[in-house]
Amino acid sequence: MKHARSFRQLVLTQFLTVFNDNLFKQTVLLLAIALQGEGGHGQSMAQALFSLPFIAFAVVAGDCADRFPKRDVILWCKWMEVVVMLLAAVAFVSGNFGVVLGVVFLMGTQSAFLGPAKYGSLPELTDVGELPRANGLFQATVLLGILLGTGAAGHLGKESLWQLGVFMASLALIGSFVAKRMKRIPAASPQKKIHFDPFKRLVTGLTDARAYPGLLPALLGHAVFWFCGSLMLLAWNEFLAVQADGTSTIATSAGTWSLGLACLSLFMAAGAVVAGLGLRGAIPRWMPVLGALGMGSGFLAAGLVNPDPWTIFLCIGGASFFSGFYLIPLRSLMQTLPPHASIGAVLGTGQMLDFLLIFLGALGRPSLQSLGVGPQELLILLAIVLGIAGIMLHRSLPQIIDLSAAKNAN
Repeated sequence: MKHARSFRQLVLTQFLTVFNDNLFKQTVLLLAIALQGEGGHGQSMAQALFSLPFIAFAVVAGDCADRFPKRDVILWCKWMEVVVMLLAAVAFVSGNFGVVLGVVFLMGTQSAFLGPAKYGSLPELTDVGELPRANGLFQATVLLGILLGTGAAGHLGKESLWQLGVFMASLALIGSFVAKRMKRIPAASPQKKIHFDPFKRLVTGLTDARAYPGLLPALLGHAVFWFCGSLMLLAWNEFLAVQADGTSTIATSAGTWSLGLACLSLFMAAGAVVAGLGLRGAIPRWMPVLGALGMGSGFLAAGLVNPDPWTIFLCIGGASFFSGFYLIPLRSLMQTLPPHASIGAVLGTGQMLDFLLIFLGALGRPSLQSLGVGPQELLILLAIVLGIAGIMLHRSLPQIIDLSAAKNAN
């Protein structure tokens, strides 16, 4: 690997960031469930507010990742994370859920600027033939952060949550020192102008992507993954919601159920590693198609079975394993097909599209609830969406894409 040491430092920085993100988000989602029960929409509000900065700032963040050295952008974001986590401690002390939601928005802003820089760094730190494997290892570490961060949520009472803010600020500070040790590679496009015109840039970015066979379906398929994943998270937590008769669909503690959600990351990590190791410089069409159908089958099974904790866990665990076969090849295409000077912009476009769908899903969830769509019915709907995504990828992706040839063409 070209820059193995910097790659390891990027992986560690990302792990600490993902741990903080998921510890904070799952804590807020569980707090919303505890405060508002089945009839409240606090989860959807939190999901929407976290997504909104990605819609507003993702293309600007992509420009910054091209305009400045990506290591510098990562470092700036880590310093911002320290401040945001300290504000989270203050918000928890206040006991005001509206203030907590304000911090959720700030956390989303920090994450929006970090995304294109961190994923855009991978092609700079690895050779093109190593990129799928690096993506697999990177995603596996991300999922380990999700595992530990999500599993750590739900174990403290409301009066002690401020301690989490201080703890997460400390981790962000450590992450900033790790990021500072990464190799500072010159900016890909130092003369690039930064414009704030998100929706026009989104349309332009998607239109431009059509010039590179496979890039537009990769962007669209990637966005479908995050749409389904975000709604699956809401469905998972809704199994705990107290209903009108005083019971919940699954009777277990919030901490135990969060650990179950966290353990799904093990399935995702296994799938990501297997997919990354199975790719050798080329992306075959069958892999993301298989991933879509595998995820859809798992969600469908979870929506149809008796809602027993272990049964739900194993069904969604199967879906999580196939997510690696779906996500790793699509992300590798997004990092390889565009010219080097535009990778940040493409990743920013993809990130905006991802979170636009997450935002719309969060806004639409209360309406589906009013129509009687519970967590299991929602999982069935997501299975249908993934089936359609699999058909779209089968029809629009080339049968095989040689990453080395695509890179040389740019």
